[in-house]
Amino acid sequence: LADCDECRAAADLRRQVRSLLGGIEMPVALTERLTTVANEHLTHQLRARSFETPLGWSALAYTDGGIVLIRRSEGSEADACERLREKLGEFVTQERPRDDIGDSAVRKLLAYHDGRRVRFDEPLDLSLVPSFTRQVLQATARIPYGEVRPYAWVARQVGRPKATRAVGQALHINPVAPIIPCHRVIASDNTLGGYGGGPETKRWLLRLEGYLPAGS
Repeated sequence: LADCDECRAAADLRRQVRSLLGGIEMPVALTERLTTVANEHLTHQLRARSFETPLGWSALAYTDGGIVLIRRSEGSEADACERLREKLGEFVTQERPRDDIGDSAVRKLLAYHDGRRVRFDEPLDLSLVPSFTRQVLQATARIPYGEVRPYAWVARQVGRPKATRAVGQALHINPVAPIIPCHRVIASDNTLGGYGGGPETKRWLLRLEGYLPAGS
């Protein structure tokens, strides 16, 4: 992931290439090469958006390739962003909304926390987690809104029927909750089980989706 100065330089390069294309005759090969370099750089540029929900401030990190990480804080916006930096290092914050993956995801997350059903179809970048965890998260993503499944169900879905404890550990490090709804996985005895964001957050999300009655 590039630092801010490199990202700005690549963006400047793209603007310069476009400007040159409009006003100066350049060798085609050179123009294509410069544009390719700029595009490749910007595709891997890490960006972030922050947003506030009833659960507090959240910060979302993403590239053009997908959403990488969401971190929530019960404190300030700055604290939520700092939690991203602890995991990912520096990133470029989008100060103005733009029509990209991050903007789309934030709009849907705000609507979701407002009680509306949304379809999260933005690409995800799960490269931060191991292969088994990715399998667990992909299975969990198939649990419908307002429904739950036991840890044992997820274990069966990934071909490891006895690995319920490992499933719980994998869900605990879900980097993109609640887009991947690990809060919809509960214990076989219908108790809620654990949750990386804390039991009260899990209960709040399940009430929001109508699985738990209001006031429970």
